[in-house]
Amino acid sequence: MGSTVKFDKVTGLLAGLMMVMIWSGWIIISKWGLSRALTVWDVTGIRFVTAGVVVLVYALLSKTSIKALFTARIIICSLCCGTFYVCASLIGLLMSDAANTGVIINGSLPIMCAAIVFVWKKIRLNNAQYVGVFLILVANVLLFTSTGGATVSALLWLLIAAFAIAFYSVSMRVWGLSLKTVMIAVPLINALFFTPIWYFLPSNISSAPMDEIILQGIYQGIVVSIIALFCMTYSINKLGAVSAATIMALVPIVSVILAMIFLDQVITLQMFISILVCSFGIACYSGLQPFLIWLRRNKKGNPKVASKQSNR
Repeated sequence: MGSTVKFDKVTGLLAGLMMVMIWSGWIIISKWGLSRALTVWDVTGIRFVTAGVVVLVYALLSKTSIKALFTARIIICSLCCGTFYVCASLIGLLMSDAANTGVIINGSLPIMCAAIVFVWKKIRLNNAQYVGVFLILVANVLLFTSTGGATVSALLWLLIAAFAIAFYSVSMRVWGLSLKTVMIAVPLINALFFTPIWYFLPSNISSAPMDEIILQGIYQGIVVSIIALFCMTYSINKLGAVSAATIMALVPIVSVILAMIFLDQVITLQMFISILVCSFGIACYSGLQPFLIWLRRNKKGNPKVASKQSNR
């Protein structure tokens, strides 16, 4: 039993790290696509149509009951993880830098998860988590007062995106949705929901170069919507929503490195400090309290430490 738990933790961690790399790359690929021919709605539509076709073929070959996917809980989770999150984050990304997007969404994600868990399950934060929240807030203040920082409008859209993905993270685990269900439902439901809406939204899909469409289709529709969704859902199942969200502390740092390499983004010293503070705050949010508990237990079990305390 113990070895199984350890194996689950390790595989959950590896899945989370894979998610970090894909999610960081998604910020860069999306920012690059939005700076060229495609609109926010084009990138979203390409993502869902590509992913929807792939999972539909899989569902038919595996003889999965598609009708069983259309329940209220599955639809809500799918739209939060899909249309609501993607549209809000892309609009925020359009008005902000790649570094800002990584800090705001991933910095807010653990806090949003904790807030939803508190309202839903009445579970409060511990002292270490309050330290993490404070550091994340400091990081965002540094970000907004820095050169090239995010605007208020960008902040609101990115916070909406963070709330959507946080609600998905918590509700999927609370409602006990299986990995296979989520893998098929999210792309399929969002393709059916968003494609008719896309028809009435501003689009440059007819004039966009084919290589841009193919790149967005492969990365958005397969790498992010299927592979990353699998990694994220698996990590949440094995580690829990808050712990999985904490791994995302690496996303701002990785995003900045990729933005500097591929987008020639200039990072000021204040922005760099903000990213480090945010990452440290997310780590404290989940990792500090377990470390302090472990430290206390080891001190109590150490005879030398115990004898010193008794002499005092």
